[in-house]
Amino acid sequence: MDVCIAILGATGSGKTAFAIELAKKIKGEIICNDSATVYRGFDIGSSKPTPEQRKAIPHHLVDILEPEEPFSAHHFVELATGAIESCRARNGVPIIAGGTYFYLRALQHGLYPLPPIPNGTIEAIENEYFEDDTLNTRRMHEDLRRLDPASADRIHPNDRYRLLRTLAIARTTGERPSSLKPAPSEKQSQRLWLKYALVMNRQELAQTIIRRTEKMLSQGLVEETRQLLEQHSNARALQSIGYQEAVRYILGKITEKQLRNEIIEKTRQLAKRQICWLRSDPEIRFIGTDDLDRVVLEWDNLNGALGVERS
Repeated sequence: MDVCIAILGATGSGKTAFAIELAKKIKGEIICNDSATVYRGFDIGSSKPTPEQRKAIPHHLVDILEPEEPFSAHHFVELATGAIESCRARNGVPIIAGGTYFYLRALQHGLYPLPPIPNGTIEAIENEYFEDDTLNTRRMHEDLRRLDPASADRIHPNDRYRLLRTLAIARTTGERPSSLKPAPSEKQSQRLWLKYALVMNRQELAQTIIRRTEKMLSQGLVEETRQLLEQHSNARALQSIGYQEAVRYILGKITEKQLRNEIIEKTRQLAKRQICWLRSDPEIRFIGTDDLDRVVLEWDNLNGALGVERS
């Protein structure tokens, strides 16, 4: 039976660095769980792993698409599944690392048999129901009941993931999601998962986000965005945090100070949503950046219980 490790956490929590150190200890390969790092040219604003990091440890799903090519949860599941299989063929350990929790859930539990849901639909629903630092699942559940009572009966009012997913399906297809069922593949059903989320206190995370934003700007986020805008103006990733604000700055709609402040504020909001998702998943173990040895030990113990020796 295949065992996969997931390293999750809010944006800026140190997922990439932790995953790389873990990979060095257990012969791991990193599968990036992100909607922007797949695109060539989106480097600074996506905090893409550096060439040095990618040279030290094999990385998958990085720089594999041109900026205007489509990418969705369906694409991610297909590509990540192939990466897991190729990693296993080399006796490596697949480590899924990144902040797009929605993609991980799709990889773990399967997808509904329907057309891909655009990333913009998910983000729009999140923004619509995000109130007072959390998703208003009560209102989500009430609206779902009006759309599809059968689905609302099956979903707990606090189940953020299923509420978001079901509303997105309804809006994308115009059909009642209760008529559909997730369809995990046989390979998905046979995987075991160790899922970890890096956490830090609110003040530390806020300062990290500020430093991260200022680093992106000093590294040339505006110049990178300008080039992407000139060559790939229809690229969907230009709507992601950092790039969207840089586009507005380039077009003269906001000042340099507003650019910095808006990126920081929107990144904070994203981090809050990510933390909400993580807390809703009972399978996730919460760790700090100094818990590397603990994760390695739990990995070894699981393999010992399965009768597998570390390669």
